Amino acid sequence: MKLTIFAGVLFIFVLTGCIGEDYDVGVPVAHLQVGLQNHPTQLTEANVSWSSSNGVIDETIDNIEEFGLAQEEIRVSPNQKASLEFKENEENGGDIWTNPTITASLWKNGKQTNIDLKDKREFHFPTSEGNYVIEVNFIDSANKAQYIGNIVIDKTSQQTEVIDGKLPKFTYMEMPSIKKKSDGVVFDNSYSEVCWNNCSEDNTYSYPEIHPGDVELGEKLLIEWNELTPPPTIINLHQVDTENYKVIEKIHLDMNNASLEIEVDEENNNAQYAVEFLWTEGNEIIGKSMLNFRLE
Repeated sequence: MKLTIFAGVLFIFVLTGCIGEDYDVGVPVAHLQVGLQNHPTQLTEANVSWSSSNGVIDETIDNIEEFGLAQEEIRVSPNQKASLEFKENEENGGDIWTNPTITASLWKNGKQTNIDLKDKREFHFPTSEGNYVIEVNFIDSANKAQYIGNIVIDKTSQQTEVIDGKLPKFTYMEMPSIKKKSDGVVFDNSYSEVCWNNCSEDNTYSYPEIHPGDVELGEKLLIEWNELTPPPTIINLHQVDTENYKVIEKIHLDMNNASLEIEVDEENNNAQYAVEFLWTEGNEIIGKSMLNFRLE
């Protein structure tokens, strides 16, 4: 009986602590992730009305478009893929927020256009060039925070094709995706540059030790690379020996397809793979990247 009472008291204590931490959460930090840039860009706080145990923040910006255009430029290309990320402000403490409402829009010459946020808050910028202000709103319970960024869409700011035998910067390129086909959840992977615009026959690749993703027998993975621009000219699938990290089998994939489906069975369970993307100019390899993943 004493044990039961103790467990009940402990449960109430833990639950109360969680509620208290949620209440103490301060204003989140908002980031804009564009393409494969190494570091996402932090957006600037605008109108904020937020209360926590650390105090009350009440900031007002009368003209967010004017305020946004005064910020440092974030240069993107037409139809560039991007996503929004929110991180807890470490100075505030507490847990991350629960089920916030997040909206985004673009301002241009006084006109506001809503952004359709997809899974993981992904979206594409417009195809029309020009100066825009991105507005992001984060609403959590009674608290509200608004963020802005100065967006410049310019096709010349980002090379998207092979010019004079040179590929765009690797960080400008879109990434291939790998997801569970059943629910669209991103599967654990590692995507990296092997060589870029300076490839030679001496370039070698050491397959990394990859944290395996959880899959069930019969489940299917979908790998897609239709957004890679410029598109690769050769794609190979490598199966890697997890004992010595050497290639066991290499399969040349059909370039008429922009996706690959892998079903997990008894034979490939606990196997490691790498999808090799090659860009060539004539007979010369000018770019190579690898998408690594492991089943378990």
